[in-house]
Amino acid sequence: MSEQNQIAPTSPFSSEEWRWSAGAFEGVIAARCFAFLADLLVICVLLFAANILFAVLGVLTFGLLWPGAALTPLIALAYFTLTLGGRHSATSGMRWQGIELRTWDGRRPGYLQGALQTILFYVTTAAITPFVLLVPFFNERRRCLHDYFCGTVFVRRSV
Repeated sequence: MSEQNQIAPTSPFSSEEWRWSAGAFEGVIAARCFAFLADLLVICVLLFAANILFAVLGVLTFGLLWPGAALTPLIALAYFTLTLGGRHSATSGMRWQGIELRTWDGRRPGYLQGALQTILFYVTTAAITPFVLLVPFFNERRRCLHDYFCGTVFVRRSV
């Protein structure tokens, strides 16, 4: 009688064998760039509205709520976390471009993975921008450095 290990593989590279449909990664690099620009526009509008709100509330409270304006950068983190971890696994810009975030094995990411994706994107982009922008050109799944760290991949929505 043979004994087989019934435990699922836990290595991050074991799930790399996931089979994606043909064309799942076609045009993903350009789509990610355009989606990011669209998302920046959305975030700028949200930041502008938040700053106006804090300015008005600051005047009405004689300056007591002005320190709250320091929290406005969290709007970007919340936007990306809630949209990447949400049911569409994509921000507004990504949905417009027809791409979505998936885990290595094809599942939708959760909010924690969406937050990690966002934080690592900003950290790696700020630290080593040229390298981050070159990595997708040297792998067949068009994954950036932060995608490797998070265990995620961007695919066409039809997948």
